[in-house]
Amino acid sequence: MSFQIGSTTELSREDALELFADFVTAIENADSMSIFLNNLSIGLPNFIPGVGPIWGIYSGWSTGVALSAIVYLTPELSDFQPLDIFYATPFGFIELIAYSIGMSRGAFLIFSFVKRHSINSILKWTLVEIGIVVALLGIGGAVEILMI
Repeated sequence: MSFQIGSTTELSREDALELFADFVTAIENADSMSIFLNNLSIGLPNFIPGVGPIWGIYSGWSTGVALSAIVYLTPELSDFQPLDIFYATPFGFIELIAYSIGMSRGAFLIFSFVKRHSINSILKWTLVEIGIVVALLGIGGAVEILMI
């Protein structure tokens, strides 16, 4: 939902050009490892109780705004919505799953501590989910660089 809101944000031409320039600069020297590390820096904070889901919502919104700028400045994409483009890419879908896992665990951890669930159980399943997120983001980074 936050991605959708971000993707419908109205941008001035100047703001869109600035975001587009930042994007081009970021992908010029990108490789699968730099993409993976960037996505990991977005995904792992999602696990932080309370703060993680808020970070995830912000990350979704800002990604939507950036993709909106790309669509705005690319006439070939004018018939598409940013959401369609993001979900049509395999790496976009993989990243969505990974970030959702982290955000849900970040929210769940709050309730786990309040209900005083076993620390061992909480830690075990959190580590399993972190492993899944790392694997998904690794696969997503490899797929993304192939598509770039």
